[in-house]
Amino acid sequence: MPDQDTQPINPDMHWLEQLPAGVILIVGERLRYANAEALRLIRAAALHEVLGRSVQDFIHPLDLARVLARIRRAERGEAGNPPTEFRVYACDGSLRVLAMTSTPLRLGDSWAALATFMDLSARAEMDARLRETDDNFQRMMNTMQDVFYRTDADGITRYVCPAVRNVLGYSAEEIVGLPAAMFYPDPVEREPLLAAIRRDGFVHDFPGRMRRKDGRIIDIAISTQILRDEQGNYAGVEGIWRDITERKRMERELARLATRDDLTGILNRRALLEHLDTALQDLRRGGPPLSVLLLDLDHFKRVNDTWGHGAGDAALCQFVALIQTQLREIDQLGRLGGEEFVLVLEQSDHESAQAVAERIRRVVQDTPFVIDAGHAVQLTASLGLTAARVADRRASDVLERADRALYRAKAEGRNRVSA
Repeated sequence: MPDQDTQPINPDMHWLEQLPAGVILIVGERLRYANAEALRLIRAAALHEVLGRSVQDFIHPLDLARVLARIRRAERGEAGNPPTEFRVYACDGSLRVLAMTSTPLRLGDSWAALATFMDLSARAEMDARLRETDDNFQRMMNTMQDVFYRTDADGITRYVCPAVRNVLGYSAEEIVGLPAAMFYPDPVEREPLLAAIRRDGFVHDFPGRMRRKDGRIIDIAISTQILRDEQGNYAGVEGIWRDITERKRMERELARLATRDDLTGILNRRALLEHLDTALQDLRRGGPPLSVLLLDLDHFKRVNDTWGHGAGDAALCQFVALIQTQLREIDQLGRLGGEEFVLVLEQSDHESAQAVAERIRRVVQDTPFVIDAGHAVQLTASLGLTAARVADRRASDVLERADRALYRAKAEGRNRVSA
């Protein structure tokens, strides 16, 4: 006579065989029924491979106590158990992850556990991969020096990496949920960035500025791209921005060094000639009058010969500082070389330029130049003045006339202005 535990119990529900979820019937911790999907999930070739076997043959040891407790509650006729995940060993030895829920089922005078379950192995693997991906992402975000960010379609910051604290002084939690425009010195400054992104879909090293928590303004470079939703609509942006304040400072310093005289800090020869060429172009287009002064310290070689070149350099710096006290913001002073300087007086006709030249001559004459350990010398300057003309095509055209005027001033005894 066949063992009663190996005989299937038919709950008279043949439609269970059509269900896409696994269904089993457990009586006294033993399997008494399994539908086709259940057999497939536990890799059983036929029903007789599992009938009568204890659930303990299948359940992972670490999950066994939890599953047996659920079975006992069902067999006592208690309320159904909510879904839970557990691991089982299939008939081929592979480990599967299942989600099971169970409910008590009355069989004559006793209770059994009717359980349904679904395979979560693929989801578990996917979750593991997602966790690994998320861990890798967080590790990368935590070690970045640049700031990765994401905003939604309304410009609200939805994510920002921890590096933002080093750059802006805010924690990521302080920024998420706030408009990105809040961190610009002027929210309007963000509009060109958004316009470029919406036009091209991305930007690379787009220049901008942001305000730190301490109020300091920093320069940034933004590389970002547009985000779209499933319907292809604009959904925000994500990308990276970096603090380039130091780089900008170095660029400005290099630009300054490229255009400034090393000793005096005023325009060097090249920058001065470029500025004069630009001023002449403006004059030819109908701009205001323009005058040019060529200045030269008289007998300056005596200072170098007597006191040394260090003293001569000190005298040149004092000379430049003295001249700058007589100038307007629009006037440009440059050094051609040695003790020879050029002053470009924009919006100045001959009469007003003559007055400026005379003031400079007098102040140089009346000011002692301290050159070495408290020693002072009196210096004078000769000045050649000319007015720029519409016919002047190059800076050299103007400077040649100014040089001739300077030569006349020297020939006439120095310490004078000649035009």
